[in-house]
Amino acid sequence: MGFLDRFSHTFDKQGYDLDGYDRDGFSKSGFNKKGYDKNGFDRNGYDKKGYDKRGYNRKGFDKNGYDKKGYKEGYDEDGFNFKGYNKDGFNKKGYDKKGYDKNGYDNRGFSVDGLHIETKIAFDKDGFNKKGYDKNGYNKDGFNKNGYNKDGYDLDGFDENGYDNHGYDKNGYNKDGYDLDGFDENGYDNHGYDNLGYDHLGYDVEGYNQDGYNKFNKKKDEDS
Repeated sequence: MGFLDRFSHTFDKQGYDLDGYDRDGFSKSGFNKKGYDKNGFDRNGYDKKGYDKRGYNRKGFDKNGYDKKGYKEGYDEDGFNFKGYNKDGFNKKGYDKKGYDKNGYDNRGFSVDGLHIETKIAFDKDGFNKKGYDKNGYNKDGFNKNGYNKDGYDLDGFDENGYDNHGYDKNGYNKDGYDLDGFDENGYDNHGYDNLGYDHLGYDVEGYNQDGYNKFNKKKDEDS
């Protein structure tokens, strides 16, 4: 709508002409005669060049050909795919999917055959092989492939049978089932008495309960 049209047109009290457009050329729905809003986007959200507010066209690519995830033909602006590898098969650190660089060595300097680039043998200068174990089979933390140190204990301090160096398992019981105080998981010692001196029926070694009665309901002084 030209400058003169604004004054030659007739507008209703709401500010719209006979075609339903205001003095700026927009309808009540916010679009001009060409179908664009005040920000230059059509009803589907695309501008005249076919891009939305985020800069992507109907196929999901920006002006440089990258999709919404930042990839162009499967690669980002730095040349890496969604798995992190470039067209030559190396990641940003220079290693392929198997962990080797272009010269065939891993990040610790070992080749596929297990030889170290500096020492030329199966152990690096610190004495560890490709898998991280020394000649005795222990890693830098002192544990073998099964997770036990030279004394036979794992990271939590238990041997292969589940006992610590004092002979107790993670629940605090020895191989016979008694804790440090000599009681089993039910609270009885190897004679069958609890810490108060009563068996599972509630009688002491002399056969009396806490009230002083035996199984015949007689008190100690009456029974003697």
